Amino acid sequence: MVRTEHDALELIHQNRVVTEVPALGTPSLVEAVAGGPVRGSWRAHAKGRLMYRLGRILRASDEVLSVRLVEGKVAFVDPSLWAVVYRVAMEPSRRRRSLEGLSPQARALLTAVERDREVRLDKDSEWTKARETLEERLLVHVSETEAETGRHVTVLRSWRDWVSPTVKEAAESLTYEAALERLREACGGAPTGLGAWVP
Repeated sequence: MVRTEHDALELIHQNRVVTEVPALGTPSLVEAVAGGPVRGSWRAHAKGRLMYRLGRILRASDEVLSVRLVEGKVAFVDPSLWAVVYRVAMEPSRRRRSLEGLSPQARALLTAVERDREVRLDKDSEWTKARETLEERLLVHVSETEAETGRHVTVLRSWRDWVSPTVKEAAESLTYEAALERLREACGGAPTGLGAWVP
């Protein structure tokens, strides 16, 4: 059972991919904290506050990658798979498909991220829908941090700015097909897909 940040990180290191909320094929943080399946809304669960707090901590952590991966849900990814995620995110054919149908606001936000390397947004801002679209389509890296005021801020970065030389070098040794296969395997076969923007 997960009770602390250390427990949550161990869960991710052991399983390589852990979704925040339940999804087919992967263990979830919510169920690990609860000690089993959760009926109804996890937010109403007796341990709902702990689930929420640990989710926020993991989104801000440098030890895991937070990315919408399985069924469009947030997944926490162990460093052993960062090169695989980066390779998939940067595949030109996948990125072209992901750019199709973007709203003008989402395109403007993507342009700002690519130009400025980092954009910070309040959790609930006029850019929320555009940010969610870019995150779901794996077009930007998204994390969270706590502002000086104590409120949570969403940080958008280009994947090129996020990646380390070591991860980039490892990604360059992978074909797109091999990266997808490794990612699907780590997600329990991803029976319902890795999201609409990953074939």
